[in-house]
Amino acid sequence: MNPIPPLEDPPLYAKLIAWGVLAGAGGAVKFVSAALKNPTLMSSRRFLVLLAANVFISGFSGLMGALLFATISPDHNLQLIAAGVFGYLGTQGLDIIALTMTKKVTNTPPPISSVIPVPASVDPAASKP
Repeated sequence: MNPIPPLEDPPLYAKLIAWGVLAGAGGAVKFVSAALKNPTLMSSRRFLVLLAANVFISGFSGLMGALLFATISPDHNLQLIAAGVFGYLGTQGLDIIALTMTKKVTNTPPPISSVIPVPASVDPAASKP
């Protein structure tokens, strides 16, 4: 009995599907976790609509994270991990990428408080009134 040889380089469509599924699952897990922690009750229709929106946003975020890691490393496992992590982060992952890119392009540190929810009083790059 011959074992099935491992797939050396999966085709692009297989990578995209895997990234999307992992990212969407990460976003769904985060949303369901947040919904369970919230004491207010929401209707099942609202829950499903917000869940679908969260999965869509997380899928896009995870795809961007996986594509970012694809430029850094050809290792498919790292790309899958990046898709799941960025999918879980959702819009926060996109904000972190935007913050990093802004810092590299303008060569000045933008305020972290504009991306991550920290008080502007503890952000060294935030403008002082």
